[in-house]
Amino acid sequence: MRKLFILFAAVAFAFAFAAPAKADVSISGYAAMNTYIMDDDNPAPALDDSDLLWGLDPCSRITFNFTEGPVSGLVELSNAPGTRHWFGTWNFGAGILGVGQTWTPDFSCVGSSAYQCGGSAVLDPACSLRAPMISLQFGNLKIAGIMPNTAAIVAGSTEQDTSLPKLIASYNLNVAMVGLKFFGGYQSYEDVVVVGTTETAYDVDSYVVGFTASLGFGPLTVKGMLYTGENLNEYGALDNTTNFDATWDGTKICESEMLAYGIDLAYKVSDTFKVTAGYMTGKSEIDVLGVKSEDPTNTYHVNATFTMAKGVTITPEYAVTDYDEVKVGGVSTKEAKNTYYGVQWKIAF
Repeated sequence: MRKLFILFAAVAFAFAFAAPAKADVSISGYAAMNTYIMDDDNPAPALDDSDLLWGLDPCSRITFNFTEGPVSGLVELSNAPGTRHWFGTWNFGAGILGVGQTWTPDFSCVGSSAYQCGGSAVLDPACSLRAPMISLQFGNLKIAGIMPNTAAIVAGSTEQDTSLPKLIASYNLNVAMVGLKFFGGYQSYEDVVVVGTTETAYDVDSYVVGFTASLGFGPLTVKGMLYTGENLNEYGALDNTTNFDATWDGTKICESEMLAYGIDLAYKVSDTFKVTAGYMTGKSEIDVLGVKSEDPTNTYHVNATFTMAKGVTITPEYAVTDYDEVKVGGVSTKEAKNTYYGVQWKIAF
């Protein structure tokens, strides 16, 4: 991975310096170190664990922006997973055509946790995150088509067939002091079972719909989010520690449903000191053979950012992901709670 990153960086640097003189080229980035203790509190005490995290934040990056007339490009590389963005746009007057990998329109994170790219806020609506796509933007409306996310659901399935891209849309709206973003996405694929010479295909449908809001009161910024969806693990929005998978009950696919909401507060005390706090909660539900299951999850954090010099910040933080308890047929079972506390050190350039 390190060799691949160096190769990508070399190509991007060569492209930057070989660009026509009239093109506008800018280079930026940051390096961040996470120095945290991670405590895992499990229902079985023998499984409790505490470990040191001392490493480069996976979102440390270098970014290249290119602009020449109506055409622009973005290349962004990180130490993990490597290529974050490789995206070009063409402003053709009536709208903007986008081609390549970048944020999907349903990416709508509001959390301000520093740990692991904000990774402690597992309920933030990252949705499809970054993906290769073809997109069209008309004013505040953005529409994109990406490859559907698929998974085997039906017992004995041999393949998953796709015929249409995942369709995602978002719309940004400013009302007085409030910034709103509405987003949604839908995908469908077939989970195929072959028995002898008989092929049976079962549709697996997923969707997400929600909104985020941002409001500023002088030094105070308030952000909130709410979203709901069906089969979000199959959609690609969440991992299976916070949401049930769609499940085969022997005759049909049982749909998993999710509802989540949260709030994040940031207060700028001065030009060199800022504090943030956030809370998010969500609950996943599924009904299999008449047995209803529920699985709530809560995440919260508090941190303070000290700006030591331009681009140089130190952020002490305390963050918790509480998987609470899963309830199956009225019987509750306690799940793990992960606590992260430490400091992120960051230099932007």
